[in-house]
Amino acid sequence: MQTFERSDITCSGGEGQKDTAVFLVEAGGTLKNAIIGKNQKEGVHCDDHDCTIENVWWDDVCEDALSIKGGTASSVTTVTNCGARYASDKVVQHNGYGTVKIDGFFAQEFGKLYRSCGTCGDIPRTVTVDNVYAIDPLVSVITVNKNYGDQAKLSNIHVKTTNGNNDVKVCQWSQGGSSPSNLGDGPSGTLCQYSESDVHINE
Repeated sequence: MQTFERSDITCSGGEGQKDTAVFLVEAGGTLKNAIIGKNQKEGVHCDDHDCTIENVWWDDVCEDALSIKGGTASSVTTVTNCGARYASDKVVQHNGYGTVKIDGFFAQEFGKLYRSCGTCGDIPRTVTVDNVYAIDPLVSVITVNKNYGDQAKLSNIHVKTTNGNNDVKVCQWSQGGSSPSNLGDGPSGTLCQYSESDVHINE
């Protein structure tokens, strides 16, 4: 696969916008079979939701690997057979409406594989996360907002920590607002839907 990056941008800190991304995927569009290089800030933007991301690999995430914005409550973006590493913060940032479906993802040394925006207003979001192999999550596998009515379903989540620590936050709950705060983690009603058999840590 070919590596794509920016010749005019490096990851120099600070949050970028879509003009610092490598790819802008339109609603109904597909990005597949690509490697995103380290020279960029925002990786891939899907600013009107309803995107298909397939077999895309981020070599060295800067701000976010994939940003999903806009859309409606019925919008769906799918992320299939992808991978990312070295994301100090978020891999998939969900700012818009609707649903994100992640199926088949390798993540290494990352803050959060998926984050439902905590500062984007009272918007309920849905995420399904299946078939993940994660190495050394720094914060959580996913983080969702309890007070916004988010819903997350997880299955077949494998986590490896190089220090052998089994205390991994798989699904973390946040209080959304101007300064989001963490409320807890673990299975919780429709907020974080998974069972013990769905998660495998250092197995």
